[in-house]
Formats: sequence, structure tokens, C-alpha cells
Amino acid sequence: MAVIGVGIDVCDIERFGVSLERTPGLRERLFTPDEATRPLASLAARFAAKEALAKALGAPVGMSWHDAEIVS
Repeated sequence: MAVIGVGIDVCDIERFGVSLERTPGLRERLFTPDEATRPLASLAARFAAKEALAKALGAPVGMSWHDAEIVS
């Protein structure tokens, strides 16, 4: 399998938690139902992974947060 691209991202856990508290629908918008039940640190890591994926793919037009699910 060929490498399409490389992406990297980081997420400050505390700041991400504040964003989730401030914006009630954000959790449902960013995460699949299985992801949304995870603890805060896991959600922040999954958000960073999804951001890195989008960067690696060149942020394709029409890509949705639910198009990727990060699993353990």
C-alpha cells in the first residue's frame, strides 16, 4: 500500500475539554457514537488523529468528521 500523505496534529486536552463544554453539539458533530463515549483524553487524541488524517489526505472537499472513526 502506498503512502498517500503524512499528517500530524496535537491537541491540548484541557482546552479541548473547555471547547466541548462551551459548545454542546460539538461532541456529536466530531465523533461517531462509539467514539463519543470515551473519556476526555481519548477524545482529544481522536480529534488530533482525525485532523492528521485530513491533512494527510489533503483535506478532501466534502470530508466529514464521521467519515473516519479512530479505534483502539
